Amino acid sequence: MRIVLVDPSRTILRAVSQLLESDGHVVSAFVDGREALDFTKSNTDVSALITSAELDSISGLELCWETRLLCGHDRAIYIILMSSNSEQKHLINALDSGADEFIRKPPAGEELYARLRSADRMLSLQRELIRLAMVDPLTGLFNRRAFFEEGRRSCEPATPSVRPVAIMFDVDHFKRVNDTFGHDVGDQVLRAIGGEAQSERATVGRLGGEEFAILLENSNLMAGGEHAESLRIKLAALSFNTALGRMSVTCSFGVAEWQPGEAVDQLLKRADTALYQAKNGGRNCVVAAQPADLESDERQWSGLLRSGARGAAAKQHDPQPLQSHIDPLASWSSGVEEDMSSPPDNTTGQSLAGRAFVLDDELQIGALVCKVLAACGLVPSQFTSPAPFLAELKESPPEIIVLDLSLGQSDAIEVMRDLEINKFRGKVLLISGRDETTLNEITQIGERHGLIMLPPLKKPFRPADVKQRLQGNLGDAAKPKVREARSATGTPKKSSLQVVEALKNGWLELWYQPKVDLTSFAVCGAEGLIRGRHPNLGIIMPENLLPPAGNPDYQPLTKFVVECAIQDWGRFALQGVLLKLSINAPVSVIHTPAFMTLIRSSLPKDPKFPGLTVEVTEDELIRDSEWAHEVASQLKLYNVDLSIDDFGSGYSSLSRLNDLPFSEVKIDRSFVSGCASNDLKHSLCQTVVDLAHRFGATTCAEGVETSEDLRALMAMKCDTAQGFLFAKPMPAASLTSAALDGITRSIWALLDAPASADKWVAHSA
Repeated sequence: MRIVLVDPSRTILRAVSQLLESDGHVVSAFVDGREALDFTKSNTDVSALITSAELDSISGLELCWETRLLCGHDRAIYIILMSSNSEQKHLINALDSGADEFIRKPPAGEELYARLRSADRMLSLQRELIRLAMVDPLTGLFNRRAFFEEGRRSCEPATPSVRPVAIMFDVDHFKRVNDTFGHDVGDQVLRAIGGEAQSERATVGRLGGEEFAILLENSNLMAGGEHAESLRIKLAALSFNTALGRMSVTCSFGVAEWQPGEAVDQLLKRADTALYQAKNGGRNCVVAAQPADLESDERQWSGLLRSGARGAAAKQHDPQPLQSHIDPLASWSSGVEEDMSSPPDNTTGQSLAGRAFVLDDELQIGALVCKVLAACGLVPSQFTSPAPFLAELKESPPEIIVLDLSLGQSDAIEVMRDLEINKFRGKVLLISGRDETTLNEITQIGERHGLIMLPPLKKPFRPADVKQRLQGNLGDAAKPKVREARSATGTPKKSSLQVVEALKNGWLELWYQPKVDLTSFAVCGAEGLIRGRHPNLGIIMPENLLPPAGNPDYQPLTKFVVECAIQDWGRFALQGVLLKLSINAPVSVIHTPAFMTLIRSSLPKDPKFPGLTVEVTEDELIRDSEWAHEVASQLKLYNVDLSIDDFGSGYSSLSRLNDLPFSEVKIDRSFVSGCASNDLKHSLCQTVVDLAHRFGATTCAEGVETSEDLRALMAMKCDTAQGFLFAKPMPAASLTSAALDGITRSIWALLDAPASADKWVAHSA
């Protein structure tokens, strides 16, 4: 094993080096921590670091922290911290700083050998896990995560004279291959394509399903097009023996050249949009993206570079191309609603400049955290106990507080109570070496105390982790102020006249939030949600639009919603989008004869019509379950199902589930959010899923916002889901076949990426 040994005492270095070398290890000894770190960085065969806690240039804790971050997830290294001080708090600090072991100095020979044998076993497992995490098991190519890591390394040093080129391609009509010849033949096709795509001058990855990507360093658009065309010809010439005879496949390609300032995500996004153009142009062809203005959303494309057997590329382009795993699905939820509802001077892209207070009872750990925050552009102030921290907070509150969970004679929960009393309005970031479940639970406690809690961080962490937390939440912190500003400038309040006025002037629209099937990941439905579009005020959200419960204005409003949903379904069907739509309606309206007349007269006669779902909140159903059974039975005659909306929000109806008529149960977002880490929420969600299935109904999880919760719901056998992780509500015109296909592709990409790489998606108005 190649070991880096660091100690300020040359006597200790000689003694420990002799012990290690006599056991067959190769040792590089240093008295300076910085030199040791540089050596470890440049020598990737270093397997272990053994360092003293007491160093001169940097502390042993800092060396552990920086070494762990240096190696990251792609390099296995074992870190042992030596110290003559064996107090428990020093052991805790060592582990929190990234060390794997803590031993007394000087170490005994047999103990050191035993720990290194254990380290060797751990390193072997880690290396295998790293390999499995980077390689696509079917083709042997880079998987999605590894490909994007390699892509970032290629794009970071890129210059106008050294330009990477991205190629995206996939197999034409691959579903037909699987359906006709079987998945074993499909796998054979993918393996053969992976073998042909490999090249010494290219980074090649399988991003998921039948989709592949290639990155050419130091290239240009023409060379990239030629590479793609050559590969297209080779792949079209492949032939495969099957039980039904010989068969072949073709592939479509999109090519994009790196532009200054462009990240790999943006580069591949443009290549993916060019791939869509190749699909629209008849497939089995190569389409290149012309250089685009990265500051705008305009995407202009060249024509067909070279074609197989079919025509020229279509001029229009499909919206919302594939995102990378760094920001999965964000393109489906970021542009539609907020852009239209935010004022022109929205500044959510601001930098991280500001002050931060760090409260950690361990001086050295707090100093490391301050160093990380300073690297983010923040001005940190360090505190080791709550009293001076709170005194300074009252005098001059910061923008951000970084808070350790354990604080000696106090803890984070006590401090958060004080922050609530002091009406702190900045952001709070919890940090700890403890498990993520504990971090998430205490973060939720902070939210219940009215604090703005950022997603917590597990030690050790890097500046990029802090930036991601802060940048991802700047816009959300500003949203309440935006709402207040709109109200102050005349946004209509809740009023019984508002809906009538909006209907009269044609200001109402029905937007749709897609529902995703958790087995196929296809978009299987969409919920219609009301929006207002005022000529001066812009998009008006439901909270500023809907009248109070029981208001008679819900009668014409429901009529508008039903008729609009049916008309939209017809337009969707003409585009080949056959979705089962859901609408919301109050019981006070459903109970009237006019509603049933409306349903009878509005529903289409088209045999492809999958029916309509009416969502009613559980509290309304519980008030009159006998009537609910009657109306549900009547609605079934017209292919209309009843869905229990926000189920579980009252905590009282689980026992009455058998009394309620329903074809679907929508699990309330308060249960869904955090169900992966919160045992109580997980159990409640699982109970609802199991009971609904027992009664022959399906379940839909509302408010899904993290991939961890998505994976948990899939394991529970939840049927469908909707939430900002997939898409925000969007205008009907945006609900296209290409958009829905893009959501499915992005979900596969998201699930292929490690959970730790997922970006947190915040609530939006």
